Amino acid sequence: MKTIYCFATILPAFLVACKPQQHPSETDQAPKLVSYFKAMPLADTLHLEVNVNGEPEAPADTIPSNLFFAALDTAWLKEIEHVAAPGEALVYAKGHFPIAKEYEGLLVEVHQNWFKHQSLLVFDQQRQAFTDRQTVAEWYGGESGQILTGSWLFDYDGDGNKDLVQREIEHWMKMDEQGEPIESTQESGQLMLFKNGRFTPSSQVDSASLTNRFKIKTVW
Repeated sequence: MKTIYCFATILPAFLVACKPQQHPSETDQAPKLVSYFKAMPLADTLHLEVNVNGEPEAPADTIPSNLFFAALDTAWLKEIEHVAAPGEALVYAKGHFPIAKEYEGLLVEVHQNWFKHQSLLVFDQQRQAFTDRQTVAEWYGGESGQILTGSWLFDYDGDGNKDLVQREIEHWMKMDEQGEPIESTQESGQLMLFKNGRFTPSSQVDSASLTNRFKIKTVW
């Protein structure tokens, strides 16, 4: 974090100039976006996957695309630009639920062409601002390869906060020496613990253990 020094002898205009720049997600757009989300039923564990063959499985309110893209940090939007383009993506508010004290999780689903994506947004209720974004479910790719993502949210370390297990299956086709197609898949898993408003990768458990314990539906 950068340290910013302000001195009382500086003119008021310069005092304004040396204030920390406001984070894009801390604008008045964030509370407006939050208002579209309805409370989800409380559960110890949430299993998140996209419905590959249809619309959102749970009732969801449509979010104006311009509001969604205005309320989020540009760096977060960059991470999902392959499935969420302004003017093309359909955005749905699936619901909200508590992650930790003063932090709420907002589940948003995005449809673009046949791609489907779910982001988990972390909202700081005290600051009225978003503090994190994580991909929790996704179906993306083309004819030669696809990626399927699913997640679980539960209290892994017993601190009362919901932690995140992300699972991913990568599928692709290639030709052998005789020109016959060979189907291949590769699976991975990652544990992320919730600390100080963000999900942070943890090395407490390896990828192989997570892939064996947490199974996501495949379409292959």
